[in-house]
Amino acid sequence: MPVRPPIHRPAGWREKRERDRDHDRKRDPAVRALYRSKRWRTERLAFLHAHPLCSECRRHDVIRPATVVDHIDPHRGDEAVFWDRTRWQALCASCHSRKTASQDGGFGNPVRATPSKGAW
Repeated sequence: MPVRPPIHRPAGWREKRERDRDHDRKRDPAVRALYRSKRWRTERLAFLHAHPLCSECRRHDVIRPATVVDHIDPHRGDEAVFWDRTRWQALCASCHSRKTASQDGGFGNPVRATPSKGAW
């Protein structure tokens, strides 16, 4: 029976699940509890059902399904801001990653103190 050759992994490479778990451990416990709550899961699904298309892609005349509920302004653990649906937008994973990286300093970008609307 043929044996599958080993897959080369660069030094320090980790599975996505392991990277996500490490990120979750570093997150503030209060914020982690908000995202893990049944209320959030229910509200998130209802919001995506009401807003099925990515709002950023629609601005560029592209039709792509939304998979992420994004807080337009970072809530920083403030529950009033976290649950305010007027501060939510439906995004695809690609647009959400781009927006988050531009605000949080990902991909070598500088951290922005206040996000400018529509800058990404």
